[in-house]
Formats: sequence, structure tokens, C-alpha cells
Amino acid sequence: MTIMEEAQKIKPWMVDLRRDFHMHPEPSFEEVRTSKIIARELEKMGIAVATTGRTGVIGLLKGKGTGKVIGLRADIDALSVTEDTGLPYSSKNPGYMHACGHDTHIAELLGAAKILSALKDKLNGSVKFIFQPAEEAASGSDYMIEHGALENPKVDMIIGMHTFGMIETGKVVVQKGPFMASGDEWQLTVEGKSCHGSSPWQGVDAMPCAVAIMEGFQTIVSRFNDARNPIVINVGTVKAGERFNVVPGKVEMTGMNRALSSNSRKMMPKWMKKIIDGVCSAYGCKYDFKYKDGFKPTINDDKSTEFARKSVAKLIGEKNIIQVGKIMGSEDFSSYLEKVPGTFMILGGGNKEKGWMYSQHSNHFTIDENCLPIGAAVYSQMAADFLKN
Repeated sequence: MTIMEEAQKIKPWMVDLRRDFHMHPEPSFEEVRTSKIIARELEKMGIAVATTGRTGVIGLLKGKGTGKVIGLRADIDALSVTEDTGLPYSSKNPGYMHACGHDTHIAELLGAAKILSALKDKLNGSVKFIFQPAEEAASGSDYMIEHGALENPKVDMIIGMHTFGMIETGKVVVQKGPFMASGDEWQLTVEGKSCHGSSPWQGVDAMPCAVAIMEGFQTIVSRFNDARNPIVINVGTVKAGERFNVVPGKVEMTGMNRALSSNSRKMMPKWMKKIIDGVCSAYGCKYDFKYKDGFKPTINDDKSTEFARKSVAKLIGEKNIIQVGKIMGSEDFSSYLEKVPGTFMILGGGNKEKGWMYSQHSNHFTIDENCLPIGAAVYSQMAADFLKN
């Protein structure tokens, strides 16, 4: 049987696993139940299992000889989103949901482990199955790297894949170069002096100052930054005021920045501070600005991506390998790519006929489970091809 035929054969098993994970979503670094099931399933296959002390799981499948090592990664955490899909296997954990498809990633990589464990005598080298916590917290990949996910034995190439609900099932995105943006958080507090709303000259109104700063931030996007390297400055929350007849003395805002180039990413906090300094000086306000680096840009290695394209084409044909525009969302798979050559792909999981074309993080997010065998086969084919000789 071909790898795709093997993947189709175990589809019911993967569907059952995926639905179980979907019913029991767990937040970042709290994926205790999820990790136990992953470890149990890997051990059933005869795959050596190591845990990282919290909730990460690493499986090592040794083939014949001491050849190369390929790493296959899936993230396992859920989101603080209340599900509204009406599915019979909806979340049983109130306030949490697999709204980003990580439940499908786990099932697909376990499917690949099952397929490859049956082929281990034909693999000239080893496969590392990396089940990573806390992708949504932008810290899980660094945590796994610190706990040896890429060492002992050293990984020569790493592959990651994300199911997208807005791309139809049967399509796979394989794309070279800068692919997904960085994601960095910031907090800004603008302080003036509150006073009675009837006498604004007796205080310092922080509200118009904050509004001018927000407008200035968008000037950074259109005028400071090189437009050939797009960035996003998003103001996500604004909190101000205590009462309808009081001039606000403080405004608090938070946001997240995105960039595809390392230079733009480095410059954004400097550009923002320049705007904040000037506007606060003009309005007579003080401020406190905090900036936290998070996700790095995801930049796919050209050689690894070309290798991936050839492997995927064997399964679904060249016509079903597609390109998309650069994605301004973020992925902490980027940390692995700083250490090891590799590529990150997108697996189609939508279905127009059924009306299942939802964006990630939607409380209606629903996946066409026909994508599961494709995902398992893609992982398996790449590992088999990489360890062929």
C-alpha cells in the first residue's frame, strides 16, 4: 500500500483521537491530559517516549543504521475561546476551545507515527515526533529546544504544518522564504491629570493625547517603514475614564506588532517611542511604555521547502500545491528554523460545500476531517523520502 492508502486506512482512528482532543482542550502549559494520551499512543507503537517535565512529549523512532534525523512537530494547546459550533464533540472545558486546529495537528502527527513505525525497517535514520505545548503563548518552541528537542540525536531538518480553515481540504501551501510575521506585545500608559468635566483646563486630559498617539502609530506603518516589508501595529485594547463627568487622567492601551523583516521588527519600538515622546510632550502628559519580544518571523529554508514540494507532489499532485500571500499572523515554529533547516506548511482544512470556511481563533472554527489522512501522509512521505538513502 502507498503512504496515502495507509493514511486513509487509519482515518477512523485519527478522527476518534481528534474528536477526543477537541472535547478536552487544555491551555498553554496545562496540556496534562493531552500529553498523557500522546505518550500512551506512541508507546503502543513501540516508539521511545521522553517528556519535558511539563507537558511536552518527544517520540523517537529509530530506523536502520545511524543515518539522518528528521523532526516532525505538532503543537497541542488550545485557546481561551468559548465554542459555538454545535458539534456533538464540542468542548467540555468551559471557556476553552481548539479554535486553531491544534487537535488536528496532534491526530495527524500521531497518524504519521503509526505509519512510519510500520516502515521503520526501511528508514535509514531516525524520526523525532515533537509534540509541543504553548504555541499560543509564543514560548513552547523555545521551551522544547531548551529541553533537547533538537538534540540527542541532533535533528538535521524539521517540518511543521498548520491546518487552515480558510483553505480547502486537498490543498497544501508550500512556500519559500519569509512566510509568517513576527508578533511582539506592547503596553502603553498615558498619564495626565483628572479633573471635573466642566473645567478641563484645570487638569491634563490624557484622552486626546492617547488618540493622537494611536493616529501617529499608523503613520509609522505608512511613512516610517519600508512599504516593501509590510508591518502591522494593532491597538487591541484601550481603557480610559472613571465617570461620565470626569476628564480622564489616565489611558491604558495594549497591542501587538507584526513584521516580516528583522530590521522592521527591530525598529518598530524605536519608532513608536519617538511618536510617544513627541505627542506626550505636546500634550503635557507622562507615559510608561513596555515592549516584549514574542514570535520571531517564520522564514522557510529554500532547500528544505523545495524538498517538501517534491514530496507533497507525490501525494496530491503539483496542481494542489498552492501559494498564498505572506501571512501577517505568527507561529513560534520560527524558533526551530533559527536552529535547524526546515519548512513550515499549511494544510487545507476547509469545506465550502458544508460552509466550513472559518478563520483561526473563531468560536465557530470547524475542520473537514478529510484533511487528517492528508496531513498524516504529508508528514510520513517527507520523513520516508528524507531517510531513503
